[in-house]
Amino acid sequence: MVDIKEVRRRIEAALPGSRVELDTFRGNDHFRAVVAAPQFKGKTLVEQHRMVYAAVEDLLGGDVHALALKTQVLSEAAGDR
Repeated sequence: MVDIKEVRRRIEAALPGSRVELDTFRGNDHFRAVVAAPQFKGKTLVEQHRMVYAAVEDLLGGDVHALALKTQVLSEAAGDR
């Protein structure tokens, strides 16, 4: 079983300057994340999700059974539209 702090650490390391809200549901192998990152600017939603999944890809299908994502550009999350 992977610790929620490890999942957060990996996402934050892959996307420096990001804000990550993370919790578990349906046990400790289903995660829900809201990730706001400046690296998402100009990226499609699919590209944004791929960037997050890449940070935890070696855990997916094993310790992380599911990862539900909501992503947004950090400036949008802060209201700097």
